[in-house]
Amino acid sequence: MLEKITYKELREKVKNSSKIQGCKYLQRAPLIHEGFPGTFNLSFTEYEWLKEFGNYFSFDKDFVYSTVQSCIRHQDIDENIRKGKGLWKYLGVFEMADVHGQVILSNKQQLKEVHLKQLSALVKLLVGLGLKKERIYPSYHKGGSVEEVTKGKYSFDFKIPEDTLSKEGLIAEGIPEENLLPDKTRDTFLSLHLNRKTPWGYRIEFDYNIGTKEKPKLLDIATLEYFLWFPVYSGEQTVRNIVGLEKISHTISVGGVGLERLCVAVNGLETVQKVDYIRKFYDRFRELVPELTEEQRYKSGECIRTLHRIQSDVESYGLDWSKHRIRKKRTFLRIVKDNGGEYLDNGILEELLRVHTEFQPWHDNLEQGIKPTIEIIKTYLNSRILKKFCSLACCLQPVRKSA
Repeated sequence: MLEKITYKELREKVKNSSKIQGCKYLQRAPLIHEGFPGTFNLSFTEYEWLKEFGNYFSFDKDFVYSTVQSCIRHQDIDENIRKGKGLWKYLGVFEMADVHGQVILSNKQQLKEVHLKQLSALVKLLVGLGLKKERIYPSYHKGGSVEEVTKGKYSFDFKIPEDTLSKEGLIAEGIPEENLLPDKTRDTFLSLHLNRKTPWGYRIEFDYNIGTKEKPKLLDIATLEYFLWFPVYSGEQTVRNIVGLEKISHTISVGGVGLERLCVAVNGLETVQKVDYIRKFYDRFRELVPELTEEQRYKSGECIRTLHRIQSDVESYGLDWSKHRIRKKRTFLRIVKDNGGEYLDNGILEELLRVHTEFQPWHDNLEQGIKPTIEIIKTYLNSRILKKFCSLACCLQPVRKSA
């Protein structure tokens, strides 16, 4: 099927969409940084907030920026890709882009105005790309007690109001009211503690039906978040010491689209691996190693792509994997080993990584990661083969009889 828009074109269109006044463009955060100790970059804000303010809660000036951010959700790899669940929509590494800018204002007066502008800009972008409002299914927070919504993670007495601002804003933008999905979980109520004091608030999740009305197939393509509270602690700032919430005196509004998934929806693709720059990687993988099933190829390929992206950042930024990240790296490597690792000689790996580099010109450091990624994968695979051989050799040793 002919694509309506290439990934590169879509990426540029979202990147250059209309931004809030005063917005400046920032280069993406590296995949390894102190905002997520022990894991990899998951979202937009942590790296930039720490760099600008040194924390997630004290904002003494306005800070409005835009970026296209690389993300890795280790949970997606370990719980979904590894087990072959939802392979049609999960990637090891993917990109998110804001639509109207990521916003911190030192006062709270503009929160309603900013959030509704974010919502309007997102709906306008989706419709402008050819998506239909009647196929958009946003979930918003219905309200409830903190204990109920967080399933006992927090048990202090606080009643979370319904997110009527988002609900009414969505209806005003022409989203059918029957499409709105009221939710009473942490999917739409952000109650986080990222190793330090972190704002709490509401999230809207935008699903798009890429199936039919009779057989819907919902794909999560975008999210908007705005924040109203900070946690109150009894003593040290740890999760177990959170005893209440206090109102925020700032305007904090963030969000964006998952670019690869948006590309799936816009082009009517069946799987995220059909997005053009990713498809070229898998087309070459299929030619080089035809012995694998598609499931094996996707499992192994997503881990190879992820390792390449991380290692490229490690090389170009001078980063450290760290002990906890090394454990996660072993998860990626085990998946590669279990899904066709025996076919991956140095030549095949190099060819795959060169294709991965060629078709992502927006990431200019991928060349640096090719050789180190090959070394990581081959060192692991060879050590597994050697371990298996030594184990077999021990089993074949003759048993010595005692004198």
